[in-house]
Amino acid sequence: MLMVMTDLTAETTLDTLLASRGRSLYLTLDPAPVFAVLHEPPAGTARTSTGVLLCPPFGWDELCTHRSLRAWADALAAAGHAALRIDLPGTGDSGGSPSDPGRLAAWTEAVAAAADWLRASQECQRIVAIGLGLGGMLALRALAGGAPIDDLLLWSVPARGSLLLREMRAFAQIAAGETGEAEAASSRALDDGALEVAGFVLSAETVAELEQLDLTTLALPHAARRRILLLGRDTLAPDRRLRAYFERSGAALTTADGPGYGKLVTHPQFAEAPHEVFAHTLSWLAAEPPLSEPDGGAPSARCSVASADHAELRVGEVTIRETPFEFDYHGKRLAGVLAQPTASPASEAAICAVLLNAGAVRRIGPNRMWVEAARRWAALGVPSLRLDAVGLGDSDGDERLYYRTSEFYREEIAEQVLAALDELESRGLPGRFLVGGLCSGAYWGFHAALADERVRGLILVNLWSFVWSEEIAVARDARRARTLLRSGAWREVARIAVGQGRIGRMVRTKLRTVVGAARRDEDTLAGLGDAIDDALGLLRDRRVQTLLLLSLGEPLSEDLRDDGRIDRLAEWPNLQLERIPLEDHIFRPVWAQRHVHSALDGALTRTLRDQPARSPIDVSHRST
Repeated sequence: MLMVMTDLTAETTLDTLLASRGRSLYLTLDPAPVFAVLHEPPAGTARTSTGVLLCPPFGWDELCTHRSLRAWADALAAAGHAALRIDLPGTGDSGGSPSDPGRLAAWTEAVAAAADWLRASQECQRIVAIGLGLGGMLALRALAGGAPIDDLLLWSVPARGSLLLREMRAFAQIAAGETGEAEAASSRALDDGALEVAGFVLSAETVAELEQLDLTTLALPHAARRRILLLGRDTLAPDRRLRAYFERSGAALTTADGPGYGKLVTHPQFAEAPHEVFAHTLSWLAAEPPLSEPDGGAPSARCSVASADHAELRVGEVTIRETPFEFDYHGKRLAGVLAQPTASPASEAAICAVLLNAGAVRRIGPNRMWVEAARRWAALGVPSLRLDAVGLGDSDGDERLYYRTSEFYREEIAEQVLAALDELESRGLPGRFLVGGLCSGAYWGFHAALADERVRGLILVNLWSFVWSEEIAVARDARRARTLLRSGAWREVARIAVGQGRIGRMVRTKLRTVVGAARRDEDTLAGLGDAIDDALGLLRDRRVQTLLLLSLGEPLSEDLRDDGRIDRLAEWPNLQLERIPLEDHIFRPVWAQRHVHSALDGALTRTLRDQPARSPIDVSHRST
């Protein structure tokens, strides 16, 4: 978020935060480059000598906190601190995979290298690492291993990895119940012993290493010169064992509540930045640090870490290049990452793919699937952009706008997609596009395709509706209510409820209203049929290869069934309808993700076969 409470600093304003736009870069670690964003103080702001490294949590928590960490970095930069955000190896936009060996060591080294780079590149005399959850554990582990980190702010950090895993398993079981897989093992362990946590995977090796990790057994070098701020979760105190560990060490320890933690990790769409914690952080940073010890309190010099404006990645036997992709859209910067083949010029590609946000989830896609697909496709010769719309991910704008779901369906966002196509073509990429997204991202792609003939292929994953209307939501709710009222169980509930007295009269009136609304609003759904047929007909006439991929129970499936379009699919031979055999909007189980990847590759193959520039590439057999 870009809103900052006035008590952060007297000078902090929205304009200064907007001026502190992060610069994307890569730390060239081997074998997996680390994606990072540097937030420097705006011009005219007095710089401090303290740099701040922000270390993210893992999985779903990282998705929820991404925009808040961006806002935190903005607030730090506005107060004069150089701030660096990173994606851990195998997560986000960084190189690597969660299944790669040595994850715990790679994550720790990435934190250490990022601290080293920040200190050297920004000429910082002191480095403070802010870590949430797993990120905080890695920051302490890196410090204990000699990383050039001076102080720590740890929020919701357990003393032992087993506690972190216990929370993950509990959350995984809740997610399993939501997807109808409650009968699955409570650990959500996969066949190879890996752990799936709401769509994100920890390898069996990583699970074993975390089980053995106990931060209180680590030696804290030069403890007397360090400051530690431990934050609890809202009113829940920080980890007791971790607190005792720091007290014994002799470090300057401060503990405090962490107000706003629950709202921070609630959901990417509704997460709220913890401004009170931002203010507390700045006050804590402004305090005088302890004096260095006479025997050399400053960390020993580490090997220099290089940075670059692109990353070279290996995908199987092929090398691809990823580059931050940014451009101006009416005064706001839109951000993305472009994956390109290196074996041949991108201009010779038959088509360029563009993958869009899944609701408020940043450009990495649901469960990081857009990263995997984009890299796989780039290795096949298809340049692939994953893009953040305004107010999402790393793009400029106020994400509070999206607290109202209807804001995801503004025409302006489809216009942003078209602006991205223009920018890609202006940079020499082919002027034919495959556009894909989930839910609202699918909606933007659909309407971009209607508006622009350059779109030659569409991937619509769990599209909510072909057209947006408040009446559609009302009509669907009424349809569900009517279905319930038809069931014997609900009739029995209604018979008991509509007994004697005023409450009974109110219930009877409400039921009649719902039934009447259901009939009227079903007419509303039917009335949109002509517009939908016209849109599908236009895509058919343009031969836009279209994949409509729907999970079980999606409301659009009911629309297609009720309005008879399921029986008329032959009218649109360019449209292929496929099912995800699971009631989960974002297909969290790993087996469902593999099913979706196969469908995505099939859609790419069909689109490529329709392009005249190059011979077809068959990727339908590939899986992740």
